[in-house]
Parts: sequence; C-alpha cells; structure tokens
Amino acid sequence: MTVRLAHFAIEADGESYRLRLTLEDGSILVVGASFDQLDRLGEEIDRRLDADQDLLPPDL
Repeated sequence: MTVRLAHFAIEADGESYRLRLTLEDGSILVVGASFDQLDRLGEEIDRRLDADQDLLPPDL
C-alpha cells in the first residue's frame, strides 16, 4: 500500500539540508541530503514530469 504525500519542506542544516516529508497518515520522515542530491532529485522530477506530459492528450 502506498501512503500519499501531504506536505514537504526543505530546510538548510549547516552545509546540508533536511527534507521533511509529511504523509497523509500523519507520519513524518526526515531525510538528510546534500546540495548535489537535492539538485539531482529536482532534475529527476523535472525529467519525469516532462516525459509524462508528453503522454497526455493535447488540450482542446
């Protein structure tokens, strides 16, 4: 079963970052990440959304 994301936040933590994920069931996951990791995550999200957008039917 997949629990859906309700909210997320990114906070600076010295030389790294904290990615805080709040799920619909109220549970919270805090993950430490470097600048490069967040940059790659952002690039992958953009790549995936661009690929999925190409699959959508055109607006009429």
